[in-house]
Amino acid sequence: MRMGRVGIALAALAAICAALALAKLRPLWRNFDTAHVRLTFAEQPDSAAARLDAILLRHLAHLGYIRSFDHVFAAGTRRLQVSRPLWLDRCEVRQADFYTFAQWRPFHPDLAIAAPRQPHDWQHFSNTRDHAISGRLDAPANGLTWFDAYAYCRAADGRLPSAAEWIAAAVGVQGRLFPWGDVFDPKPWAYLDPLLNAARQCGANPETNTPAGLADMGHNVSEWAAGDGGEALVMGGNAYNAPRELHSLAVLYRRAPHRYRSPYLGFRCIYDAEPARTPWRTAADAVLLPPGDYAVGIPQGARIPSLVAHLPPERLALVRRLFERGDRAAAADLHFTVREITRREYAAFLADPFVLAGFHAEPNQPAQHSHRPPDWRKQMAQPQLPVVNVDWWSAYAFAAWAGGRLPAAEEWEGAASDQGRRLYPWGNAFEGAQPVTGERRARGPEPASATNGDVTPQGLLAMGGNVSEWTRSVSTASGGYAMVVKGGNYLLPGAQTARFDHSNHVSPHYRSPTLGFRVVFARPR
Repeated sequence: MRMGRVGIALAALAAICAALALAKLRPLWRNFDTAHVRLTFAEQPDSAAARLDAILLRHLAHLGYIRSFDHVFAAGTRRLQVSRPLWLDRCEVRQADFYTFAQWRPFHPDLAIAAPRQPHDWQHFSNTRDHAISGRLDAPANGLTWFDAYAYCRAADGRLPSAAEWIAAAVGVQGRLFPWGDVFDPKPWAYLDPLLNAARQCGANPETNTPAGLADMGHNVSEWAAGDGGEALVMGGNAYNAPRELHSLAVLYRRAPHRYRSPYLGFRCIYDAEPARTPWRTAADAVLLPPGDYAVGIPQGARIPSLVAHLPPERLALVRRLFERGDRAAAADLHFTVREITRREYAAFLADPFVLAGFHAEPNQPAQHSHRPPDWRKQMAQPQLPVVNVDWWSAYAFAAWAGGRLPAAEEWEGAASDQGRRLYPWGNAFEGAQPVTGERRARGPEPASATNGDVTPQGLLAMGGNVSEWTRSVSTASGGYAMVVKGGNYLLPGAQTARFDHSNHVSPHYRSPTLGFRVVFARPR
C-alpha cells in the first residue's frame, strides 16, 4: 500500500516536471501576433574603425587587467595638422651612437640640453652596457631614461617627438592601424627570446617599414616621446609586451616615470629642419614627415574603445557578447511582434517557475534582480496596455523566454522606415498620422491600434509613439556603456522622436513608465 502511494507521488512529480518542461518549451499557449519584415543590409564596411574594434575584441581579456591605454580610448578621435615639414630618424637611435654621446657630454657641461625636472647631477648612461645584447652596437639604444633620450635629441639639434607627431609618422595620412598597414605582421618576433627580438638591426624587417621608410616603429623597442608639460610617454610595440597585435597599434601609448629604464625601451628624434651630422659626428639618416592633416586618435566610428575606457573589468564580458553576436542581420526574414509586449503577455512570463529560477536571464544580470515592475498591481488593472517599468535585463529575459530576442537598433530602424524609405513609420511627414506622442497630451500608453495611422506597410503598430522600446544594441554616446532605446512615447514631442533615426541611450538598469519593448523572431510565432 505504501509503495503504491510512493508510485503515485512519483508519477505526479513526473507529470509536474513534464508540465514545467512543456511550459519552458512553449511559454504562451497562443502564438504572438507578428508581422514579417524582410531586411537586407549592406555588409559592414572594411573601415579602420571596424578593424580596430575587431582587434580590441580579440584582446578584451587583456584590456580588462591592463588599463594602460584607457586615457587614449577616452580621448577618442583626434587630428594633428602638421603645418611645416618635419624629419624623423629613420631608425631608433643605436647603442653605439648613444654611448658616443654619453662620452661626449662631459666635455660640454655648459650645453643647455637638460630635460625639465632632470636632477642637477644627472649622469647620462645606458644600464645595458654589460647586458647580453650590449655587444650589438647596431641594435637600438635601450636601458635609458626619458632624461637621457631628451638630452640626446636636444644635443643633436632635435627633440623628442610629441605623441601626436610620432603617431602621425606611424599612421600617415592614410590612417593606418599599424605603421606598415592595417594587418598585423608577426615576422619581427623571429626568436623565442624577446631580448634577441629587441636587438635586431634597424630595418631587418623592411616589410614593416612605413611607406615613407621609417623602420621598426611597431616592434624592436618601444620609444620615448614627450607629452604636454614634459610628460614621459612610451610609444609603439616592442619585443616583450604581448599581445603583440594590440601593443603594436600605432595610436596606443602609455605613461611612464621619467626615471624608468627597460631593455625594451629606446627612442628616436624629430627635427624641425633637415638634420646634418651630430656634434659627435653621427651621420644623419632622417625621413621627411610632410605637412598634412593626420588622424592621431581613435578612428571615427570605433565603438569598443570608449566602452573599454569607462567600464569596470567585470563588465567587459557583456561587451564581448553584445559585439561578437553583432547588432544586425546582413540579410534576414524577421518577424516582429505587431505591437509592444502587453501586460497580459508579461504576466505569463512572471508566472513561469523557470523564469523565477533564472533560466532565461542574461548571464550578467545583477544578483537578486526582480523582473516584477514596481507598479505591477496597478499595471494589471489594464492588461491590454504595453508593459512598462521594465529594465533591459527583464526585456532580455522575456525575449529569451518567448523564443526570440530583442531587435537590434539597426533592425528596428529598418522595420520602422521600410529600409530608409520613410522618415516616420507611416510616411515622410509627421502630420500623416496621429501617434500617441506628447502632442496628444495622453496620461499614459494606449492599446496599439492602426486607427491613429501609426502603422508601417508591414503592419507594425506604434513604432512612432505610445512607449519607447528597448533594443539589444549597445551605445557609447553616454561616455560609458548604455543600451539603445528607439521610438517616441506618450510624453515626448513626436515630430522629433517618432522619426526612425531618433535614439536614446540609457543604463540597462533604467525603468520608466514610458519604456517597454517588442520581440523579434526568426520565424512566425
